[in-house]
Amino acid sequence: MAQRAQKMPANFDPVADAARSAMDAAKGDLTTAAASMETAVRKDPKLRDALTEPLIAGACMEAVRRIMHERRRSIWSAPSEPIALGRGADKASQADRVAHLASGTLLMFPLPGGVKLSEATRDDVVRAAGFYDAQAKDMGVKARWLSLIAQSIPAGKTVGEVLTAKRLKELQAEAQRDAA
Repeated sequence: MAQRAQKMPANFDPVADAARSAMDAAKGDLTTAAASMETAVRKDPKLRDALTEPLIAGACMEAVRRIMHERRRSIWSAPSEPIALGRGADKASQADRVAHLASGTLLMFPLPGGVKLSEATRDDVVRAAGFYDAQAKDMGVKARWLSLIAQSIPAGKTVGEVLTAKRLKELQAEAQRDAA
């Protein structure tokens, strides 16, 4: 093992090496390769650490992002009119009111980065609008591209059987032109 470590280049990536070996052994089958690599990772603590350490920050960011998404959805989808309850309101109505109040108002809507709309400056709002606009445009282009591909594929055929990489690039360019 010490000899192997001496022969490894300074930029050797054990995770990429394990993934490459798994893909080669599985002859390109993604599911088989992933299962094989998982087995190798579970058996080798150093490989597990090499794989998971860089992922921790991303996993934490994703967990926080999910909460932010839930908050945005809750605030965005909240009823715009307050729920009025009389003195004799039943417990279900009271629970609905509590849920409504907890969902907040549009002023609590978190912008990308977490600033609440109520605390945002004009520049913050402009940046947030640009962020959402760029995402919408990107998703729109991909949707148009996939629609163009779907129009080209007869029933029972796969994309790879019908379209070349060159044709896919042409359809991509067409979808991007349509977005402009």
